[in-house]
Amino acid sequence: MTTDFTPLINALADTPFSDNELCRVFHGRGHSVEALSHINLDFYPPSLFLVSYSEIDEATLTTLTDTLWQWAQKHHPELITALVYQQRAGLQSHNTLVHGQLPVRHSVAENGVSFLVDLMSKQNTGIFPDMRKGREFVMQNSKHAKVLNLFSYTCGFSVAAMHGGADHVMNMDMSKGVLKVGKQNHQLNNVDRGVSFLPHDILKSFGKLKKAAPFDLIIVDPPSFQKGSFILTKDYQKVLRRLPELLNDTTQLLLCANSPELTENDFKALIEEHTQGSIEFVKRLEPTDRFIEIDSDKSLKALVYKTKT
Repeated sequence: MTTDFTPLINALADTPFSDNELCRVFHGRGHSVEALSHINLDFYPPSLFLVSYSEIDEATLTTLTDTLWQWAQKHHPELITALVYQQRAGLQSHNTLVHGQLPVRHSVAENGVSFLVDLMSKQNTGIFPDMRKGREFVMQNSKHAKVLNLFSYTCGFSVAAMHGGADHVMNMDMSKGVLKVGKQNHQLNNVDRGVSFLPHDILKSFGKLKKAAPFDLIIVDPPSFQKGSFILTKDYQKVLRRLPELLNDTTQLLLCANSPELTENDFKALIEEHTQGSIEFVKRLEPTDRFIEIDSDKSLKALVYKTKT
């Protein structure tokens, strides 16, 4: 049976490529088109980035990539100059440059901020497009703030906070490699003063955090699963239990979970149970544009809390 790629073409036609910013083109994982629920398509200027979470036979893949490339070359040849395909299965992935050429040093823009990305050598690219609304929230709530960014990855939240006028951001992640990219992201944006990078296991480092406390804004955005270091459903509560020690009277918190198995109500209950009534729910951030989800409980949950008064 031939797969109908019309929804992908329709999504391409509806994408604001002229903005030349990082964005999702088609969000198959939101299950709005069940036959394409294994497919995501993003725009990392100047490249389309196609991801499949299921194996695609060679003939179908060739048809799909040729269809995407032909559309790109017809409509935006000056903006779209490459197409990368990632075959993802579990924790393994394989990336292929199908058409065109990528920049030697590849960075993408979002709200006037630049982020380094790598579409070829890793499963994760260096920035998560679905967290745009989270980065916007941080930028809007960082003026003169002392910010703590836990599970900082490549420090996208930190760069956003510095652009928002933060006085200081402390980034903590156990991977020295991603923190190195994080430093480069700050240098790329000329916001590398007033930022610290701590390559530590967060679950073993609350002594350091308590000495640096209190914080005006705390971001917790852990991986759903990181082999040997963090399992969201088991370890998140260990972080939540220590958060009350890091608060002042007006601290805001952005607590995130990207696990389809954890509903919003379950996540709120987990937070309530393990923060000893010290914080209160404010709102859930709206999904980033073009991340259409049939079931919001299966999508990214970015919840804003504040110190309970």
